[in-house]
Amino acid sequence: MRFSIFALVAGLLVCSPVNAVWRVSNRVVIKHGVLSIDHSKNVKEITAAQAKGGFAADLGVGLFQSRIKTELAFEEVSPPNKRLSLSTVISTTPVIYVAKELPKDSCAYKLVLGHELQHQEYDLEVLRILPSEINFITQDVFSPDVLERSGGVDQVRGRNHFFQRFNYVYQSLGELRHPVIDSPESYQRLGEMCNGELGKLLGPKPRPEVLRKKAN
Repeated sequence: MRFSIFALVAGLLVCSPVNAVWRVSNRVVIKHGVLSIDHSKNVKEITAAQAKGGFAADLGVGLFQSRIKTELAFEEVSPPNKRLSLSTVISTTPVIYVAKELPKDSCAYKLVLGHELQHQEYDLEVLRILPSEINFITQDVFSPDVLERSGGVDQVRGRNHFFQRFNYVYQSLGELRHPVIDSPESYQRLGEMCNGELGKLLGPKPRPEVLRKKAN
């Protein structure tokens, strides 16, 4: 698997009139997994996967998933020197499912694939924003004031707080973008394209809103 690596060093240095305070940094690395296209699932299986992710539909013909793994490491914790160095590694495994009832040479297959590729591009936009968001999270969770009051670094508390904030930000950024693709107007256009080929392949009166995105 090939990876594209983006690194950001986010530093925070706050000076006190009397005593120096904690210096905190977080190195962020994002490892992008290679997108795979899975044509082995049928409509029933994709529909079930959508429902499991909270996107219930009558017929599921396409699905984008990006499995994300986030690791936070405390690389240096030095209370005497008041220095905290962190590293955050984010690894993704993106996959697009297109129902096997849609032949690869069909217009309907290309239509569904194109729709899910838009979700993948939106997910990449979120990943590009994450390093700066992680910088803000780090400054809040491991702020010099917090470290001063606690007299050091509580790694368990800090880790839990960090991931709570990270998960919230990641989901929120996605929720701002993906509904644009899944708007009623978008589904109406999809239903009218390819001369109604989706309906011919899947049965009478298909619901265009069957295309859904799931990221976890």
